[in-house]
Amino acid sequence: MTAVKRCRRCEGPLEIRRENYQYTASGLDDVILGSIEVRYCSACGDRTAIIPRIEALHRAIAIALAEKRERLLPKEIRFLRKYMGLSSSDFARKIGVNKATISRYESLDDPKPMGKQTERLLRLMVLSERPIESYPLEEMANEAPKAERMVLAPNSAGWHREQSVEAV
Repeated sequence: MTAVKRCRRCEGPLEIRRENYQYTASGLDDVILGSIEVRYCSACGDRTAIIPRIEALHRAIAIALAEKRERLLPKEIRFLRKYMGLSSSDFARKIGVNKATISRYESLDDPKPMGKQTERLLRLMVLSERPIESYPLEEMANEAPKAERMVLAPNSAGWHREQSVEAV
């Protein structure tokens, strides 16, 4: 006999689906997780995504951002800084600027573009240094300009970026 999964809010029965899921908890608007388990409660309307291997997911996002051809957007810079586990003060010291400059790089209202050399340094840091082990996701979410859309799907080794983008 299979046990029915119950809603964490109201204890109602859950409907479980595999679908693409927009992962905004990263602070990025255009990250799509392909074919993950999403649980729906018809009683209260709660929707919960089951995200396996979140550290590997964040690494896949960071690598995709570090390797993208276009310049980094403010939200992407913030994600990468936080992924590396650096406060704005620590990041500023590490790259040789002041904290206010980091704030302008990450500003959504009036961003100051990061210089090309500084952006290369950030990308190299992401690709070569070990990041933190835990993530303060609540601090990552902000309003932002449109970013590059990614579709990531789990596999046995972690996560991989898919080339095709399907609707959410």
